[in-house]
Amino acid sequence: MKPALHLVLAAVMASAGTGAAFGQSADTQVNPSLPIAAGSAPVSDPALVKVKPKFLSGDRAEFPAEAKALGHHGTAVIEFVIDATGAVTSATIRTSTGSSILDEAALTTAKTARFTPARDGGGNPIPLKFVTGYEFYQSKSNMPGGGLVHYTCDAFTREMDWWDTQHPDRTQKDGRDQLETMLLGFRLMFQSGGAFAGGVDGVRKKSTEHDAAWSVVRKDCRANPADLFVDHFDMKDMLIRLSKVASGQRN
Repeated sequence: MKPALHLVLAAVMASAGTGAAFGQSADTQVNPSLPIAAGSAPVSDPALVKVKPKFLSGDRAEFPAEAKALGHHGTAVIEFVIDATGAVTSATIRTSTGSSILDEAALTTAKTARFTPARDGGGNPIPLKFVTGYEFYQSKSNMPGGGLVHYTCDAFTREMDWWDTQHPDRTQKDGRDQLETMLLGFRLMFQSGGAFAGGVDGVRKKSTEHDAAWSVVRKDCRANPADLFVDHFDMKDMLIRLSKVASGQRN
């Protein structure tokens, strides 16, 4: 199942960390794959941009301790304007994390960035809009082995409890947290026979099994906050191996 493969590989790679990017600290990620977006202003035609801006300097996005304590997490998608000198002149939230604390941390970081200016075909510096995402997840980091192998039950419980307040209906499209969605894809991909085993009924069966396992890990982690999340996840060994591969470890 291609969607499941995409979820597993993308999320496991992210949990392991994929190298430094502008505005990234140990437990935040910057998604550099979000496209440069030309809007009606200051650039109306993306074809005008012949040389894209390059990051020069700026603060790193720190994961606020207050947000961690509250279980806040998510991706803040920021749209900001880089002027003809390479300075950021404005920054706005395009997609919120649902946490004003994290949104503000992302905005504050974006505003400190300096770039080489974008240039048109004649080599002239031009302003443009730029879009990027700042990810705040305690399950993702550049720590050895990946973030998931260091993710505590206490952090997991706090994040899932907060997520429930933001998304009370699990049947909705965005009802599952990104970690749960990734691990559901993981379960589908590595079941016997592959993701399509058993057809639609097979997927439903595995989804039901996942829901039961997810309830167990949430209960166990709530009772054992000092433990690691992976120690209570029913596919622990496979998850650790994938995390090591994603982070470049051999053993």
